[in-house]
Amino acid sequence: MDNTKLIHPRFYFGDSIKQLEFDKIFSKNWIFAGMLSDFSENNAFITLNIFDYPIVIQNFNGELRAFQNICPHRFNRIQTEAKGKDFFICRYHNWSFDKEGNVKSIPRKNSFNDSQQDFNCLKVKSLLIEIVGKFVFVSLDQNPVSIKEYLGVFHSKLIDVSSAIDYNFYFEDDVQIINWKLIIENVVEAYHCPAIHQNTLYNMGFCRKSEVNNEYYNGHSVADYPKSDKLDEGNKVLKYLDNIEFKHDTFRHYFIFPNLLISSTEGTSIYVGNILPVNSEKSVLRKRFYSPKFRDNFIPKDAIHKAFLEIVKTSINQILEEDKVVLEQIQTNMPFVDKTYFLGKEEARINLFHEKYLELI
Repeated sequence: MDNTKLIHPRFYFGDSIKQLEFDKIFSKNWIFAGMLSDFSENNAFITLNIFDYPIVIQNFNGELRAFQNICPHRFNRIQTEAKGKDFFICRYHNWSFDKEGNVKSIPRKNSFNDSQQDFNCLKVKSLLIEIVGKFVFVSLDQNPVSIKEYLGVFHSKLIDVSSAIDYNFYFEDDVQIINWKLIIENVVEAYHCPAIHQNTLYNMGFCRKSEVNNEYYNGHSVADYPKSDKLDEGNKVLKYLDNIEFKHDTFRHYFIFPNLLISSTEGTSIYVGNILPVNSEKSVLRKRFYSPKFRDNFIPKDAIHKAFLEIVKTSINQILEEDKVVLEQIQTNMPFVDKTYFLGKEEARINLFHEKYLELI
C-alpha cells in the first residue's frame, strides 16, 4: 500500500479546510440528500446543511423540488425542522412560495412600494435534483455531470438496493464531534471489527474473513464481508427472513462519494447513513433504518417483525456508538500528528477514498 498518497492530518481540522472542501467537493459533486420515504405526503420536506449551506427539499403535490433554504425577503430559514410537513412558507413574516420558488403571497403587500416586476425578482434559489431508485440527490452546481455519469455502475446498484427497501422505521440526527472523513474511513474497512465490535458484528460471525466482491468507480465503492458462522438452523422464529427480497449471506457495505453510506446484514435490514459536515471537527450523521421488502407478497407476522426490527435498531445504534467513541478520540489527536496513516491491505477502500479526495482538492 502506497502510504505517501494519503490525506495529511492537517485536513481534519481548521476553518480553511472547511471552505476548501465546500468549494472543491460538496459544491461540485452530487450530494445525497434524502430518501423518497421522507416525502410520502404532500408538503412533506427535509432540510440539511452542508457545512453552513442550507438546503430544503419539499413535496409539491407529488413533485419534489430542491431549494436553498433561505427566504429572499429577510433571509430567514424557510423550513426550520430537520423533517416535517408544512406549506412552503417562511414563518418570520409568512411569505409563501410556489414550487418554482416564486413569491406566492405576501401579507399586507400594499405596504411595499414596489412593482410586480420587483416582486418577481424575489425568488428562492432552486437547486438541481435527481432521483435514483429511492435515493434523492441534489447539486449545488447548476451544470454538473449527469447523475448516471457520476454514479456509473453504482447507478444500477442503487436501483437494486431500492427494490429491496420497504418502510422507514427509524430516523435520527446524531451530532458527532468528528470530521466527516473519519466517519467514512471507519466504515469502509472491517479491520477494526474484532477489537471494537466484538459483541456485535464480530460475534455475529462477520469481519473474520477478508472482504470480497469489491467494486470501485469515481470514489464510490462496495464490498462484501463474508460470514464465517452460519445462523442457527434451528431458529424457527427467524425463518420468515428467508423470504426477503435482498437475500445475501454477507455484511454488505456501499459508499457513494461524498456522503452516502448503505449497509445490509444479510439483507434483513437496510441502514442508510447521510453524513452532513458541520465544520472540520463536527458532523451530523443522519440515520435511517429500513425494513426489508419481502418477495412473493409474503407478509410476516406483525408482532414478530416489530420485535425483530427493535433488535435491529438497538444493534445498529450500538455499532455506531462504538465507532463514535473511538472516532471522537481520533479527532482530538489529529492536531498533534504530522504524518499520514499506515494502511494495510484490509484498509484498501480508505486508500481509494483518499485518492478521490486528493484528486478533487
